[in-house]
Amino acid sequence: MLFSDRVSAGKLLAEEVVRRLSRLSDKTRALPVVVVALPRGGAPVAYEVARRLSAPLEIIAAKKLPFPNEPEYAMGAVSSEGVVVLNASIPHSPDWKAYVERESQKLLASTKERENRFYELSGTERKTFENKVVIVIDDGVATGMTAACALKTAKQRGATHLIMAAPVMSQESVRLLSKYADEVISLRVPALFNSVGQHYLNFEQTTDQEVVTAMRNASHQLKPTWGLAN
Repeated sequence: MLFSDRVSAGKLLAEEVVRRLSRLSDKTRALPVVVVALPRGGAPVAYEVARRLSAPLEIIAAKKLPFPNEPEYAMGAVSSEGVVVLNASIPHSPDWKAYVERESQKLLASTKERENRFYELSGTERKTFENKVVIVIDDGVATGMTAACALKTAKQRGATHLIMAAPVMSQESVRLLSKYADEVISLRVPALFNSVGQHYLNFEQTTDQEVVTAMRNASHQLKPTWGLAN
């Protein structure tokens, strides 16, 4: 099954999210919901879920922490709030520790600036995650490093029940993210996974403006009260 584009995938994912949320306990279902996108590609997908749930749309920016001299391979990820997640196979030597600390500080500054810019341009404000069901969404998950970093960040911000959702995930990432989320939702978990883009007919790069528009539109569509019980 190929997804037409991120919007189509988001609509399909939204229905699965609604179905899975209906299985939660009455106590959890009574909590408000916050949808969190991993920008940029996660924003169009997350918007459809937020729209379906009449929930706020937040973002958590996270960037991959590359191996030295091998920028295409991720050894971990850093979020806008300084949360770091590392591959379990990374050595614990002083040199590696120094590299991680140095690169993490560089990425922290850029991710924080990026996230702040999205909130400023969209005219929206960050919501508290305390006593809420928080659903973190991306357009697809390959290694799971940035998603794990976003989940860990959401947990530190007080999320009561944490869900990771994406149209497609690798088997490896499902195993990893199950350690960070209370529940993992994916429409497809193929045995062979080369890239997220191979599962879409149209996988053009999401623009900054599309992220801003998604955040702004979601804020305009909120109900006076929102939650799974509504």
